[in-house]
This record gives sequence, C-alpha cells and structure tokens, in this order.
Amino acid sequence: LKSRSQVRHSIASSSSGSTSATAGSHGKAPRAPPSAPTFFSGVVATWKRHGLYRGFFPGVQVALLGTIPGSATYFFGYELGKSIYGSDAVQRLVGGGHSGGGGSAWAKGALCGVTAQLAANLVFTPVDIIKERMQVQSSLVASGRQPRLLTVREMVRQMAAREGAGVFMRGYWKGNMLWMPWSTIYIATYESLKEARPLESAIALFASGSSTTTTTKERSDSTAARSDSLHLALCAAMASAFASLCTHPIDVLKTRIQALPLHIWQEGSGGRTSTLRMMQRVWAKEGLAGLFAGLPLRILQLSPDTVMTWVIYESLQRHFNT
Repeated sequence: LKSRSQVRHSIASSSSGSTSATAGSHGKAPRAPPSAPTFFSGVVATWKRHGLYRGFFPGVQVALLGTIPGSATYFFGYELGKSIYGSDAVQRLVGGGHSGGGGSAWAKGALCGVTAQLAANLVFTPVDIIKERMQVQSSLVASGRQPRLLTVREMVRQMAAREGAGVFMRGYWKGNMLWMPWSTIYIATYESLKEARPLESAIALFASGSSTTTTTKERSDSTAARSDSLHLALCAAMASAFASLCTHPIDVLKTRIQALPLHIWQEGSGGRTSTLRMMQRVWAKEGLAGLFAGLPLRILQLSPDTVMTWVIYESLQRHFNT
C-alpha cells in the first residue's frame, strides 16, 4: 500500500500525458488523474480486485529471500562501524586528542549508519526493486500500462530484457542517500534513548507493577527481563518513527525510481532524473502531500520490523557475550 500510494501520481501523470494527444484528436478532454484513495478505501479496493495474497503479499517471497543476507550484511556493517569508532585513532579524534574520549551518540550513529547501509544496500537494492515492481504492477494493470500481472520469474526476465542488468542496482546511491541518514538518525536516537534515565525508570516501574511471579528472586529476574525488553522496544519504535519522518521525501523519490519502469517514471518526472530536480517537480506538482505520501504506512511498516529486529539482536548479542 505504501509503494502504491507513492507512485500513484506518477502513473496517473504518465497515463494522462500519453492519452492527451489521442483524446484531443477525438475531441475529448484528457482523463484527469484519480484522487488519492484513503487508507481504508485502498484496502477494500485491493481486496476486492486482487484478493488476499495477490493484493497484500506480492513479492513476499523476494522479501523473505533477501531478509537473512540483507540483515546479516547490515549488522556486519553496524559492528564494523562500532569497531572503527572504538579504535584509538577515532577516539582521539572525537575526544579532542585523548584516547577513550567517548564522543557523542550522533558521531557513533553517523559512522555506524554509513558502514551498515553501504554493505546492506548491496543486497537490499535488487531485492527492493523486484519487490516494489511486484507491489505496484496492479496499479499499472489498472491504468492500462501493463496487460496482466506477472510472476516473479516473468518480472525479473522482463526487467533484464527491457532495461538491462543494471536495472537491479538502479537507485543504489539514492538508496544510500535515504538509508544512511535514516540509520544515522535511528542509531543516534536509539542509543540516546537507551541512556535516558527518566524513560528507563518509567518502564522499570511499569514492568514491576505488572509482574505476577511469586518469589522475590523470580519477581526481580522477571521484572528486569521485562523492563529491558520493553525499554529496547520503545526506544526502537520511537527512533524508527523519528528517522522515517526525517527521511521520507527521499523515500518517495527512491520508490518511484525503483518501482516503475524507466519510461514511466521519466514521463512522470518530466525527464528530470537528478534528485534535486525530481524533488522540485514533486513539490511543484503535488506539494507537501506528495513529498510525504505514504508516511503513516511507512511508519507502520518500519516500526514493528525495527522493534523485532533490534530487540532480538540485542538479546542475542547479550546472550552470546555472557
């Protein structure tokens, strides 16, 4: 639903542009782009038109195949960034010439975000492109730009035949422009929130009040485990939502570049392919609503995913380090 909401205007603009000449030759006014559907009307329309699997889970097999290697490369880059940040040279730099200066959460977040995303996007870029093509093709079929829904194999073959092998890495650097700032903001906010004593104290109080164990030791262990998990989950959710808000306009551009065939997004962008020019065109044609199209859906997508990933990662890391 997020991808479809972000490319809707580009498909409508491309369709109206390609049909305006034909409509004019027949004495008819070109068809106006459809109004943006609400979340619930979009859900109902998708369900009625395509059903559960084709409507809400297109490309899920591609996402599942890319999850393990993508997450592995992300956390490899994250740990690499932490190792580089903890080196004597970097600590002297951030500590004003003294080893072990500590530095700031934002400096650590920036370094870890860059190393994590440079590595992970080598895997996530082709996965995202195929997944997003599968997700938006129903909109192309509805607009008449594609004759029927394709399987994953058919989609991959068509993309390679029409746009070349380079299509699978299209938007890699724009993806880095999105996800490196996202990871920087997320990691820095996440690490800062973890150190926030008022937040930690409030969660510990809530966890202790909900404990149902009987003995003092069991109650203490249960409270500590519950408090720690709740603390990490809340920090991850808040940091993810904040990072998504700050980086959403570039996500709109990235989705349009990757999810649409080359000729359609070029038509929709007026032939402007630079990030700045594309953003200027979206602002001129669609305003603030265009730059933040699909933001609630993106937060709903990323926050649960981020919470589960980071809580599991932190728990496993502590388990293997003890």
